[in-house]
Amino acid sequence: MTTSWRVMLNPSLWDQKKYENEFLTRPNEVSRLAQSKGMGRMVSCPKKGDLASFIIKGKVVMRGTVESDGFENGTENQTDSCNIGIVRPHAVPSEFVWIRITEVGLSEDIRPTGQRTWAKMPV
Repeated sequence: MTTSWRVMLNPSLWDQKKYENEFLTRPNEVSRLAQSKGMGRMVSCPKKGDLASFIIKGKVVMRGTVESDGFENGTENQTDSCNIGIVRPHAVPSEFVWIRITEVGLSEDIRPTGQRTWAKMPV
């Protein structure tokens, strides 16, 4: 069964406009995104084929499909050019999921669902 996830993005740590511009000009190179796990303990984890909606300030701004089966270890999530700043506390621990971004430029309202990086989408 496919699960829909909401992934919170912090606009002070992630440059969504830059990502959207890169997606439109170089989609083959940037559509595969390494999304950080965050610091929260997770009982269930995203798996291959799950859907992810990315949220900034109460709006769905982009969507994609999970390509990993669970979280992977590595630093790909820490080196994305759209991360803001040199120190990236939002990218620690070094665990991430690969997501194939399929839609950008969205601005759909979503009800508040907390601050965790990953959570199942509200029904």
